[in-house]
Amino acid sequence: MRGNSLHYVDFRPYTPGDDPRQVDWNAYGRSSELFVRLYEDEQTLTVHLLIDVSRSMDFGSPNKRHKSLQLAGALSYVALRGYDRLQLGFLADRTVGIAGPFWGQHQQAAVFAALASAPTAAQTDFAASVANYVDRLKQPGLLIFLTDLLSPTAEAGLRRLATAKHEATVIQILAPQELNPEPAEDVQLIDRETGQSVEVNLDLGTLAAYRQRLAEWTEGLARLCRERGARYLRIDSADDLERDVIRALRAQGVVA
Repeated sequence: MRGNSLHYVDFRPYTPGDDPRQVDWNAYGRSSELFVRLYEDEQTLTVHLLIDVSRSMDFGSPNKRHKSLQLAGALSYVALRGYDRLQLGFLADRTVGIAGPFWGQHQQAAVFAALASAPTAAQTDFAASVANYVDRLKQPGLLIFLTDLLSPTAEAGLRRLATAKHEATVIQILAPQELNPEPAEDVQLIDRETGQSVEVNLDLGTLAAYRQRLAEWTEGLARLCRERGARYLRIDSADDLERDVIRALRAQGVVA
């Protein structure tokens, strides 16, 4: 929704049915093309890109953190091109950073700069970070989470979304090494967030049990999102951004 406040923020090409009073005639004189002015309004939809910046995201080849920031950059381009207001939130055990709001394609460089300087935090508390962010919002918006959901409170955080009147999309990003680990003997697994370690033997039986548990876990997360009215998409950090990820988001109606 676009308002009639005096704060001009951007313009878009004129389409039949637009209010002729909002045509930018100065732009028409320069380009011979019709453009419509856009004005800021408190009721305009805000897209919140919420990025998990905990230590567990800084893992994998390709790296999950890098993939999430690349995807955030692509989604921010779509949002700003669609004339939505955009805000970035960096989450871990709480909200550790906010950038924006941004509005208009001319602010894309500022968004990229904010993503390039994204903070890094130690541990994840998905439920606490969700509550910390959404509780400060005064208007309903579109929440897009980019996270691996490797948090003991992941399910509680997804349930928390049901109490907030926002449209939510959860994009779970896992690395190939997490989705399909290779067999190995006497492996020491170290939790990147707590430093705790455990010795395991990744034989074929152990890996089969792991894949079964992984499938049950992610299917449970997807079901929980559906029950709460949220979209869920699991991606591999090795997925091609345009061919695989954006296409899947279009199929779910997240992007046009």
